[in-house]
Amino acid sequence: MTNFPIIPGRGLVTKLSTQLRLEFLDSIAIKTNELATTQIDLPSIQNSIESFIGTVEIPLGIVGPLLFNDSEKEELVYCAAGTLEGALVASLNRGCKAVTYSGGFSATIAWQKMCRAPMFLFESENEAKTFKTFVDGIFKSIKQVAESYSNHAKLQDIQAIRLNEVVHLKFIYTTGDASGQNMTTTCTWHAMMFIAEQLKTETGITSIDFVIEGNGASDKKVSQYNITSGRGINVTAECILSDNVIRNVLRTTSDKIMRCFQPSLELAVKDGMVGYNINVANAIAAIFVATGQDLGSVHESGVGILKLTKTEEGLHLLLNLPNLVIGTVGGGTDLAKQSQALEIMKCRGTGKVERFAKLIAGFALGLEISTYAAIVSGEFAKAHEKLGRNKPVQWLLRSELTPSFIYACLKGFSKENKVLDIKVKNDVLLENGIITNVAARISKKLIGFFPIQISCESKGGEPMTLDLLIKSKALDEEVIKGLHVIAASIDPHLSDLFKQSKQHLEFRNSHLKELELYSYLHQQGFENIPGIYGMHIDPTREIYFFIQQFLDSNSMKIMNSGNEPEKWRREDILQVIQVITHFHKMADRSQLSSVQEFLPWRSAELYKKLLSILINESDDLKHIDQLQKLNNQIDHLQEEAEAIKLNRTIIHNDFNPRNIAVKKNGEPVIYDWELAVIDLPHRDIVEFLSFVLPVNFEREDLLFYLRSHFELYPHDSWEEWLKAYRYSLKVYIATRISFYEVSGILIKYDFSKRILTTAFRMLAFLNDDE
Repeated sequence: MTNFPIIPGRGLVTKLSTQLRLEFLDSIAIKTNELATTQIDLPSIQNSIESFIGTVEIPLGIVGPLLFNDSEKEELVYCAAGTLEGALVASLNRGCKAVTYSGGFSATIAWQKMCRAPMFLFESENEAKTFKTFVDGIFKSIKQVAESYSNHAKLQDIQAIRLNEVVHLKFIYTTGDASGQNMTTTCTWHAMMFIAEQLKTETGITSIDFVIEGNGASDKKVSQYNITSGRGINVTAECILSDNVIRNVLRTTSDKIMRCFQPSLELAVKDGMVGYNINVANAIAAIFVATGQDLGSVHESGVGILKLTKTEEGLHLLLNLPNLVIGTVGGGTDLAKQSQALEIMKCRGTGKVERFAKLIAGFALGLEISTYAAIVSGEFAKAHEKLGRNKPVQWLLRSELTPSFIYACLKGFSKENKVLDIKVKNDVLLENGIITNVAARISKKLIGFFPIQISCESKGGEPMTLDLLIKSKALDEEVIKGLHVIAASIDPHLSDLFKQSKQHLEFRNSHLKELELYSYLHQQGFENIPGIYGMHIDPTREIYFFIQQFLDSNSMKIMNSGNEPEKWRREDILQVIQVITHFHKMADRSQLSSVQEFLPWRSAELYKKLLSILINESDDLKHIDQLQKLNNQIDHLQEEAEAIKLNRTIIHNDFNPRNIAVKKNGEPVIYDWELAVIDLPHRDIVEFLSFVLPVNFEREDLLFYLRSHFELYPHDSWEEWLKAYRYSLKVYIATRISFYEVSGILIKYDFSKRILTTAFRMLAFLNDDE
């Protein structure tokens, strides 16, 4: 083919040349609209790229704190990690936690070198021998020439290697705070021309040819020579992990780790593995992405040699990175975002490259620790399990949320009102709930909240604009699977127990219950829920969603107040108790087939495990004693429940200010009914009070609200009522708060510690009344 199109402005990075390229690509039906959307400053990348058309985004996660012991000075450090691999940042953080709890890590630098290896070709071996001797004799002159082309490169040595009539020269430099590939190329090229000229002048020999690189530098490749002799920074990080930390943070034992380490090392040697590590490259790549390093150098920089030794305390771990090719100046480190990522590590600019190397080694050591512990404990396999469907499902796509599709889902509303326009508000960001976030760990289907705006005319012809919300549900099995994956990162046995108990947990039918309850409550005229405007269910495509009123926090007196008990006044609390009691009394169990009875003793082993983990994690001696007593009572919950002669009803079962708003006129609005179960109504009340009571509440405050609730049931016994509160508090702490607190090992819930303290205080006051 002799006639082919030329992309406009090749090599140029300007606004005009970029626009011309994008227009050209559009003319040949190549879409770039997503790629072209960028805020990058073009002048800042003039020397970093050619034929620019746009950018891709890689999400960054924060890792740390990691305790760094540098020259006997302790410091908590952090880093940004760029990745699209789920669980990587979580694993890095778990490793950092283990290292930090064990006293931190230290690191040492053996050397920093950069190599460039030009190649000279001669007519004969004798010429090659003469050349080798000649170069050795003029090293000082070569050094002077090479260093004159850089402010940072210092030529340390030239190693001449003759292979018949060819001579490779390994130029060995130090390069200050830059990685040095480019500067050493320039320095070496000028040195080569000087050598060739001097060789001809002093010996009469002219090489057939010479090239800047004969591949002897193993640039962006792995070589045993570089591992031994040096390219990049040779850094070693080490720490001692205590047996207590290995057991409580990594969920395994030092004996098990060592039992697996030696035979795996032997196979690595037999297979010719270069070095020995678990997944150093993951940490290297993530930090390289964030800090503007040369991504082509991940391969050589990812060489790692991990050593484990059993000690009286636990394990001594040592990780050597022999070829870490990095810089804190030059290249991509000067870009604004990459520069800020370096600042997070306090590694930006001159004089910082050794610190940078030490921290990279420390974070990589943390990942090695966490991943290897996951492998030997069984967590690694469990955390990577997939759903294993027998047939593909045509899941709902975001592109299907078109006005016509949404219009068809509005049903009764669209019949009564003339809908003029429907817009999906992609610019509104909403925080999904815990259940949605859990399910999202294992599913790529469309789940969560999607705001929309409807313009319409009422029957009377009045124009209206409504802000609504589509809530698309995950299947209950996806929620359980997500819990299984999360639990595997905490304790593999815990993940097994979630799986074994799934039929008895409140998450069962979570994709059905909320739709069924909203439909029922709407029919019954229950006014304390968001307005419901439509639903769409298609089991063949696993679509379960409804359209509800969008609750704007600016129009509410109280909303999203999970960690703000001070916002709740007495009249607000009493109003919420009255409304939920109205629901408890009106709910017809026979009309809500997806809601099952909650019998916690059927999952006793799961709740014992949660409490045991919580006991091991707690640093509050009072809580430890209280949790241990509760753990001992799990096996007696059935007996206690059967002794309470009160009616069970449908309860919300996630009844707290994260799911309750109060309008400015004082009316409560209750939402997120997906965990509803059949149980004692007292369970909703004690959960609500654990959130809205101040931590230092008095016994009289508690009894006031409990008696107010009791008085709404005039025919019941106060003694039976107290039994029900005690039982409900135990169940609430054991099944829900323990879940929040144990999940906090990975994702902290800012309210969980407080509500645990409050719930135990409530229980203590009620036990005083026995």
